[in-house]
Amino acid sequence: MLGVDDRLITPATMKWVKIGLVAGLATVPTTILLYWVLGLAVDAAIEGSNLLRQWFAIMALLVLAKAALAWVFRTGQFRASAEAKINVRDRIYQQVVRLGPGILGKRRTGEIAGTATEGVEYLDYYFSVYFVQIWVAIAIPIFLCTAIFWIDWVVGLWMLAGVPLTPLFVGSSARGFRRISAQNAEVKNRNSAQYLDSIQGMGTLKMFNHAERRGQEMEAGNEVQRRATMKLLLVAQSQFVFLELGFALFSTAVALGVSLYRYTGGFMTPGEVVAVVLLSLEFSRTLLLIGEFFFAGALGREVAAEVRKFLDETPPVTSAANEHPGATEGKAVRIELRDVSFTYPGADRPAIEHLDMTLEPNETVALIGRSGSGKTTVTNLLLRTLEPQSGDILFDGVPEKELSVEWIRRQIALVPQDPFLFYGTIAENLRMAKADATEAELIAATQAAELYDFIRANPDGFNTKVGDQGMALSGGQAQRLAIARALLKNAPIVILDEPTSQIDVETETLLNRALERLTKNKTVLLIAHRLSTIEQADRIIVMEGGRVAESGTRAELLAHDGIYAGMIRTKRQMESRPATARTA
Repeated sequence: MLGVDDRLITPATMKWVKIGLVAGLATVPTTILLYWVLGLAVDAAIEGSNLLRQWFAIMALLVLAKAALAWVFRTGQFRASAEAKINVRDRIYQQVVRLGPGILGKRRTGEIAGTATEGVEYLDYYFSVYFVQIWVAIAIPIFLCTAIFWIDWVVGLWMLAGVPLTPLFVGSSARGFRRISAQNAEVKNRNSAQYLDSIQGMGTLKMFNHAERRGQEMEAGNEVQRRATMKLLLVAQSQFVFLELGFALFSTAVALGVSLYRYTGGFMTPGEVVAVVLLSLEFSRTLLLIGEFFFAGALGREVAAEVRKFLDETPPVTSAANEHPGATEGKAVRIELRDVSFTYPGADRPAIEHLDMTLEPNETVALIGRSGSGKTTVTNLLLRTLEPQSGDILFDGVPEKELSVEWIRRQIALVPQDPFLFYGTIAENLRMAKADATEAELIAATQAAELYDFIRANPDGFNTKVGDQGMALSGGQAQRLAIARALLKNAPIVILDEPTSQIDVETETLLNRALERLTKNKTVLLIAHRLSTIEQADRIIVMEGGRVAESGTRAELLAHDGIYAGMIRTKRQMESRPATARTA
């Protein structure tokens, strides 16, 4: 309907659209009948009789019917709008979930949030004002011209002659309007993303004294958006002026002039003249609605096009519907990567290439290497936010392509380098891992994560607010909260991504005790740079250029005297340098 993607329209939306459309169309014959009866009453009054007294009940009924239909029309429009907005926001969120974290590499968070919030509001105007009204505005002139033809065919011909002018004018303006509105939507989304980035990165802006310059950049962006908006308004208002001062007044004047001419010739009665003039006013009012709502409708179309484009994006991973056929809940899992390769879009070389790697149950494997060696890519492949372009990843012998993404992610607990904490309480962030966790389970998890003493010292306990993105907690407390969350999940596979990289030595001791409890009897992949953390692993894998360069125990790699041994020597040399040299 009107080129709108079916995914944006639910059955409930269509139900209210149809209700509004039927009510809007039904208003037309009711209005025509009301004005016809009023014309008869005028003729009767001129002849000396009082038709209003005889027809008062009918006219009152018609007025009430017109008001009731107008109410149903508006109700249908706004209910359709509400259903559409809820549906579109749900669709956008579901698509974000389907696309996964990889979407943030292609789109800014602020642009997505802007489309889902402010952008979707324009769909309100589209469905509540334009979507139904355009059909009513098309149908009403046909009804009215037919009624005027029935009253007097000459006046009807004059009125009919002007009908094509409005759609021709609106259609010719639509092409340029769409181009300007598309530019406006792009600028608006970019400014929204810039604003969100500035708020989230305010600390960095302050540190580099960049806040004022950033503000100037945002002012320049806002000026570009203002100009684009003014262009939109100029087009909309030019249509409004043309329709109101030009066609609307002209059509009414024509109806009045021709009717009076026909009356003087004896072809029309005074009541018929009154009816025709009233109908011409209704005719022009309907045409004005097209120009008045065209601005909102065009913006709504651009939002719908943007949402449709976003919904058409293909998820980076495919998911089967299967659980693991031989899986035992909580049992450590064997993971095997066989000849796996992956290249990021636009990259010159693969991030990982023909990679073979095995993680045994109840084993802690440290994955190390220089930046860009492929460690993060391996993590994302295991978490199924990326999909290998060749090769297989097997969980207890079953390829991941035969398993559902939900099952795989249930098996993995992740402790990232920078854990994301949602605004809310400590308990709410913990219960993301287990929604029905009891307070006793929360206490056990936080005790194991060396966090309970901090929680107990706070007056609000587990209801302590963590702040936006965990800003109310220190780095060590945030890490321990992430470990407690992973403990609460109790998954058989644990991935630790630089868990101690940004904390002091004392906090690291607490974290290592917590990590030891977390990783007991699990399959563990540890990504770390700190050699003190790496030394706790059962086996070490060194990556270089997207491949496994070395693999073995610490003693084996030192005896091999390769990359890992070189890292150890470099560390010892740094530690043996005089303090003055290190701080110079």
